[in-house]
Amino acid sequence: MAGTVNPKPSYLGAFFLHPYNQSALLASGVAAIFASIPWGWSGVALVGVLALGMEILAALAIPELPPFRTWVDRDQRHRGRVQRQRQLIAELTEYGDSRSLNTYQQMWSRVQALYQTAQDRRTTLTREDVEKLEDLTVDYLGLCAVNLSLRQRKDTSNEDLAVQRIASLKSLLDNKNLPEDEARPLRAALAEYTEVMQRSRRMAVRRSTLEATLVSMPDKMEEIYQLVITSPYSTEMGSMLEESLSRLRIAEEVAAEFDGVDNRPVTETAMPPQMNRQAQPRAVKT
Repeated sequence: MAGTVNPKPSYLGAFFLHPYNQSALLASGVAAIFASIPWGWSGVALVGVLALGMEILAALAIPELPPFRTWVDRDQRHRGRVQRQRQLIAELTEYGDSRSLNTYQQMWSRVQALYQTAQDRRTTLTREDVEKLEDLTVDYLGLCAVNLSLRQRKDTSNEDLAVQRIASLKSLLDNKNLPEDEARPLRAALAEYTEVMQRSRRMAVRRSTLEATLVSMPDKMEEIYQLVITSPYSTEMGSMLEESLSRLRIAEEVAAEFDGVDNRPVTETAMPPQMNRQAQPRAVKT
């Protein structure tokens, strides 16, 4: 999700790998070659010393400049966004969810159009605003993947099985002559199955919230797009964007809750020994 924290980038490393720095080093190498023609190795050494000194000074100064750090941070966010986008598209493709992918493609095309609008200096829409919207489109893919994963879980069958087990456990516990050492594991199993029921209900509520969010996010994106296209100089875009991002934060909280939910299936191995013995068929006498 968008809340994933990226590691702090290395500004010094980004400086060394910057295209301008690479071009400067290449130009220094070419200059050293030309200097070697009249002066030989002395010319190469002179150019090398000058280039090394300039590189050291630049390495000490440029990585500390706020504009350079802003560029590095933006580049890292872009790389992380693209990587996550590709992973989620591959996952949704594996699920065969063409509908979500088509919706995402529509949202992505709107974002690209907004990038073009943000280049107009007269508009109040900034590139940073559009980047937040692009993050929203990638988060939409993530929520779609979570929703598809939830659909594959057999919550209904687990709940039905839990109801049957709870009834059996209560029936056994109603026996007043049941020894305490046998009643104790039965009460523990009853508490476990009760938690299964409560978990299933919570999952259903959260799933409904998630599905509603997935419906609203593309509509909100389209609403912002229409606002910007029809009134590119409107002052309401900031509030519209903040409202959309607030919806996104709610969706992230819902998805985070799903990540922490234990949805273990109800199996025979969770049964107490007393119930397992009852569940086994009696041997037929021959």
